[in-house]
Amino acid sequence: MQAGPWWSDARRRTRVVVITFLALALAGILFPAFTNYLFAGDKRVLVVTMKQDAGQEARQALKDACGDLPGVTVVPDRGNPDPAIQGRFPVRFDIGDTTAAQEAALQQCINDNGDLGVVGFLPERG
Repeated sequence: MQAGPWWSDARRRTRVVVITFLALALAGILFPAFTNYLFAGDKRVLVVTMKQDAGQEARQALKDACGDLPGVTVVPDRGNPDPAIQGRFPVRFDIGDTTAAQEAALQQCINDNGDLGVVGFLPERG
C-alpha cells in the first residue's frame, strides 16, 4: 500500500466530499430550526376583533387606552393606511413579554372599553 496524501486516493477524496456535503446539509437544516423555533422567544399577539362599523376612531381609542400598559405594545397597522379601510381590521397587542398578571390587566382593559365596539379577543402566535 502506498503512503501518500489522502487526496491522491479517489475513494478517500469522494468519501471526504460526501461527508462534508452531508455535514453542511445537516447544519443547514438544524440552524434555522434552532434559531427560528427553539430560541425565537414568545411571539404571542392578542387580537381584538371589533364591530364592522367601529371605525378608526374606536380602534385608536382602544390602542390609546390599553396600549401603554406594562409589558404590552401595540402592533402597528399594515396594509392600506386609509382609515376607512384600516378601520375594518382588528387591533393587535404584542403580549410576548408579558406576565400572566399583565395579560390579565390588558384583558380587563379591553373588557372595560367594550363600548368602543369590541366583539372579542383571542391570543395568537405571531
